[in-house]
Amino acid sequence: MTDLLVIGGGVTGAATALAAAARGLRTVLVERFPPGHRYGSSAGPSRIIRLAYDDPGYITLVRDADRRWRDLQQSTGVRLVTRTGGLDFGPAGLPSLRATAAAMASAGVPFTTLTGAELAERFPQLRPDPGMEGLYQPDAGVLHADDCVATLLAEAARHGAVIRHGARARDLRPDGDGVSATVDGQRLRAAAAVVAAGSWVNDVLGGTGVALPVTVTREQVGYYEVTGVDYTPARFPVTIEHQAARPYMISMFPELVPGGGIKLMRDKTGPEITPEDLSGEPDQAGLDLLTAHARRRLHGLGPLLHAETCRYTMTPDADFILDLLPGRPRIAVASACSGHGFKFAPTLGEIMVDLATTATTPHNLHPFRLDRLDR
Repeated sequence: MTDLLVIGGGVTGAATALAAAARGLRTVLVERFPPGHRYGSSAGPSRIIRLAYDDPGYITLVRDADRRWRDLQQSTGVRLVTRTGGLDFGPAGLPSLRATAAAMASAGVPFTTLTGAELAERFPQLRPDPGMEGLYQPDAGVLHADDCVATLLAEAARHGAVIRHGARARDLRPDGDGVSATVDGQRLRAAAAVVAAGSWVNDVLGGTGVALPVTVTREQVGYYEVTGVDYTPARFPVTIEHQAARPYMISMFPELVPGGGIKLMRDKTGPEITPEDLSGEPDQAGLDLLTAHARRRLHGLGPLLHAETCRYTMTPDADFILDLLPGRPRIAVASACSGHGFKFAPTLGEIMVDLATTATTPHNLHPFRLDRLDR
């Protein structure tokens, strides 16, 4: 019998497998798709890492995760993070901007407030509307997502974890003093399990009698050619535009590779899909809206180079679920997406191993308890 069964090989599952194996636990990770697949929420060239949150609790977590990403980058020699600085901007006085500034101030995060004129002068790529303001935070950057996941998995394997791609886990349930799941037709027993299966979490939990209240959406991403304006990471920070109406946020990334274009994404406006919908078909209407907004907001924007989609698995309040299943102390679940979970993965991996093995963790998980959604 293995010590820990990890179900799901995205960034949170990979980080959990590494945390467990590094502690000397006999660890098996099961992932239904091949390495590098594009069906979940962890694939692609880039994710934002930022301290600009409107909740000090998230700032605490991401500070810890940022340190762990840096340590992993140093120990492996793989470039996982590119520092670009981060800009949040939008209409002056917008509640989300005020809350972000207040949270950063209370957490001691250094940032600079910029007027609309200062925005346009400092970041000539932007066309801010009259009355806009910005918050610049110098520690933000881009995580190289595919490399992050691959490195976490490689390090987990180096520490002795067994990584099984193309193996589907079903019917996870308590089994004596541990748990068991059916993996490709055979029962696999473990002392404990962590479920980090993204949009397939309820498929895995079917045998437990617990279903998480999550919704799966397909969000639209576009990559655009730029000409005559410098969008390199040294000149253009990862940028989040805050809006008063949906989409409440639009993300913008620098051009990480010459000729690769800049990446833009509308937040939480995509159509709801079933977990088994693997088509990844772009939403043309959403893409047209993204393109129109990008052309109004940014200088030097050329044609669309290509479009892709990103899967979100959303909880009702957009906060994570990090908890043990009620009455099942050997099964921990991490629903850590909701569109912003990638950056936290190294810390979430440690948390999930804590929960599965000792039912405690030094981190404050009260905001992420499953029962909060019943209140």
